[in-house]
Amino acid sequence: MTTIILLSIIALAEIFRIAMTLWPVNQKRHFKQKLKGVEKMIWDLSFKTFKTREIREDVRREYDQQKARLSIISEEIKNWPSDKSEEDKKKLEDKVVLIERDIARYEQQLKQLDLECEGSKPTNEYPDGVQGISHQIDSLQELRQMLKEWIKTT
Repeated sequence: MTTIILLSIIALAEIFRIAMTLWPVNQKRHFKQKLKGVEKMIWDLSFKTFKTREIREDVRREYDQQKARLSIISEEIKNWPSDKSEEDKKKLEDKVVLIERDIARYEQQLKQLDLECEGSKPTNEYPDGVQGISHQIDSLQELRQMLKEWIKTT
């Protein structure tokens, strides 16, 4: 007897689930689903911003370390004693060139990460400007507000 009751409940639940998929979607329900999707996109972009800023901080630390190394080596080259070999000085000068290249690469990475997060207004380098993640979040928040207002009116 209990088995029949449980099977009947399961059958009714399945019938209800199938009926819900075939039920016509009304406008209000459609826009509520859109609103949920927009909110999830905002969450995704907020996470992306957080991670991008985290990566930027790591790159900045590396940049600062290289700048410190460069200043130490440059000071060492400037105060090079005459009794040391010229070959060692040349090796240090080669290191300076490599470090300067790394510093330029880090500066480019920092600039790119800033552009990704904050975007840019139209400039000579970016004639159309760059839309950053923060601009996308602002746009989605405006859309979310419009959807909320539309749902209230329907």
